[in-house]
Amino acid sequence: MTDRDNSTIWIEELNPPHVRLSFTHYPWQNAHRITQRAQKLAQNYSKGWHCAYCGNLMPEWKRVDARYCKEGCRKMAARKRRSKPI
Repeated sequence: MTDRDNSTIWIEELNPPHVRLSFTHYPWQNAHRITQRAQKLAQNYSKGWHCAYCGNLMPEWKRVDARYCKEGCRKMAARKRRSKPI
């Protein structure tokens, strides 16, 4: 099982750009990996980790190197890039 399956990392937006991050792990999970992911998420959120297209706060279940909050934002950004004149 992964940390995403059991919602072991929680992010709560307080007052932008401040967020509260908490995490827990279960005996069958890799505690070191969950701790590393939580630390990287904390770094991203402290820098203001928002979607590059719509500006919404990124969900905690996204990859730590993600740029867009959902597939629709990624597609709209690609369409916008393609429609710009050269």
